[in-house]
Amino acid sequence: MLHLEFAVSPEQICSVADLSLLEARLGFDKGAFLSRFPKQWFREVSERLESNLQPGQLDRATERLRQIQRSRLVAFGRPYEGVDWANAARYSHAIVPFHRAVDNTFNELPTLVTSINELDDADFIFETQFPRDASSLAQAGKALLIDAEKVILHDNFICLTKAGYKKTLLEMMRFCTKAEVEFHFFSEEDGKSDWGLRKQALIEFSGRMPVNIRLFWYRSDDGGSGFLHQRGMFTAKGGLIYDRGFEEPNDHAQRATLTPISPMPAGMLVSNAKSYNTAQQSDDFKLVGQIWRSHD
Repeated sequence: MLHLEFAVSPEQICSVADLSLLEARLGFDKGAFLSRFPKQWFREVSERLESNLQPGQLDRATERLRQIQRSRLVAFGRPYEGVDWANAARYSHAIVPFHRAVDNTFNELPTLVTSINELDDADFIFETQFPRDASSLAQAGKALLIDAEKVILHDNFICLTKAGYKKTLLEMMRFCTKAEVEFHFFSEEDGKSDWGLRKQALIEFSGRMPVNIRLFWYRSDDGGSGFLHQRGMFTAKGGLIYDRGFEEPNDHAQRATLTPISPMPAGMLVSNAKSYNTAQQSDDFKLVGQIWRSHD
């Protein structure tokens, strides 16, 4: 997984300044997110702030907290077992390690940290090189996929007549936990095989997808501008740039060769959300033919 998982005890959050620090340090564009641990993390922090802050401060704090909830908080379904947050965090960490866990009773650097104010730049170094096997390519985006309701992928070469793409996409879909998740694929039409063959491949592929997934396929043409040549995946919370796309190579040596995958900058996420707007035609490319849907 590219993104780093930080668990922060609700007792660490006492002020607007604490929330501002989390907001500044964490974000999918920064390669880090906040673990929803426990599930009631937002509620517990909200109640703590309500009891500690004056009304004017509370309004500011509530807005910051909601922004963190919308864009930085992810639930990984971790067990919460213990008499308090610190014990529960230690138990969960022993099963699947956090990148960093923060509580005022911890002092086991670099992983178990006493205060959010003690986190420095070295704690936020994330991996950007991944093998090109399907599992690794999908795993890089796990933190974005797990809570997603809509996933958009753009890759000018993507084609489901090729087994290497199908393997990666199925791996990505298996990370999605919501009851219904839409996958929207944008592929360049130029240079592709007959649409009838590709359509049949889509039909066969949709029969292998998890039951909670709905697939939408867009055949696109950028008129030679090169706009469609960037390859990436994004959701409402953030995105990733896949330097060499989503295909698992047939050659095992090529699978082992590392490829860059990096966080999508916040400005690019906004720009891509506008360009790949599934509700209206983009100014950056045109659609060829009708949108293919796996469900009516």
